[in-house]
Amino acid sequence: MKILLLGSGGREHALADALSRENTSVELLAAPGNPGIAELARLVSVKAEDPAAVVALAEQEQVDLVVVGPEAPLAAGVVDALQVARIPAFGPTMGAATVETSKADTKALMMANGIPTAHAETHRVAKDAKDAVRARFGAPVVIKASGLAAGKGVIVCMTEKEAFDAIDRILDDRVFGEAGAECLVESFMTGEELSLFAVTDGYDVLPMIGAQDHKRLLDGDEGPNTGGMGAYTPVSFSTPALIDDVTERVFLPTLHALRKRGTPFTGLLYAGLMLTPDGPKVVEFNCRFGDPETQAILPMLTSSLLDPMLAVARGARIGSMSGFTWRAGASVTTVVASAGYPDAPRTGMPIHLPSLSDTVRVFHAGTKRTGSDLLTSGGRVFAVTAMADTFAAAQSASRDAAARIEFDGAQYRRDIGWREAARVG
Repeated sequence: MKILLLGSGGREHALADALSRENTSVELLAAPGNPGIAELARLVSVKAEDPAAVVALAEQEQVDLVVVGPEAPLAAGVVDALQVARIPAFGPTMGAATVETSKADTKALMMANGIPTAHAETHRVAKDAKDAVRARFGAPVVIKASGLAAGKGVIVCMTEKEAFDAIDRILDDRVFGEAGAECLVESFMTGEELSLFAVTDGYDVLPMIGAQDHKRLLDGDEGPNTGGMGAYTPVSFSTPALIDDVTERVFLPTLHALRKRGTPFTGLLYAGLMLTPDGPKVVEFNCRFGDPETQAILPMLTSSLLDPMLAVARGARIGSMSGFTWRAGASVTTVVASAGYPDAPRTGMPIHLPSLSDTVRVFHAGTKRTGSDLLTSGGRVFAVTAMADTFAAAQSASRDAAARIEFDGAQYRRDIGWREAARVG
């Protein structure tokens, strides 16, 4: 079997790792890939956001499956083009991908269909958004860019002034470009966050184990929002009963609403949840595997990832498939980032990668090769995942491995999973 994987980040490296570990006879191609993925796949040059180019490559290579990693190709309609060409693709169509690409549309869909989420309003004019904060929301409040903003378009504001500044930055300064053509003013929710992934055929779901992401740059959840500085799994409060509840109250009604709207969703639906005193509520949906949660989750998988992905891509139902199974213990992922991340990451730094144990995986996220040299090429450079029999051991091993990766200006959090550490002692 030949699989084409689209993307170049740590998530795609984790997907390549999982697929190649599951079936060594699979031939993997990656476009454009990265130096870590190059150890598992043949890299091919194509712009992943160009539907026609992806279809041409898939036909030329006679691939059996295309797996779309990042959101940009989904938003560009790559899956739509592959479906027209009758090439199996794992991922939603452009219309279904609006669950992530338009927070405004998705918030309206949730509120119209009784899917638990925070109350919100959508605004295009800064004055109107500020009036909403002043008159109806108060502070704390959450301000969101509606479109794709690389995981950085959500701003939690503890004061009215912070909210007004965020609104100005999004709507007037356009710090997120066209993603900030409209913004959401959203009620602040209290509780702990949980990331829950589910493979879906548009009707049924196969949920994965829960993970918790760490968005803030610095220890103690201080500093600016990032694309994610680390994650861990499992989360002790993410019980089977909770996952069943989220399936019944979030995943299945959302899939029904999307079918009713005429944009059925197939692929990987990611629910970012807040576990409030009133139960789980949706913070946001993503239309693909999350990053860096994928790097924590997939190394724990002991059942097939390829079988349900292939079934969904071929248009089959997955309701009769067995659920995913997982190894015992825990997994902790620590992101090693460039100096200046997230605002102005410094790139081009030579990297020294040490030898690490078999229970540690280093997923490349922002690296490139120049000759024989490995250099930094992005904000998040590596995701360092350690697995162990206990959470404490996995946390320590991930932190220690991250500390051994050397390049000028390397930064990482030393407290990934700090809430879980407090829970499990």
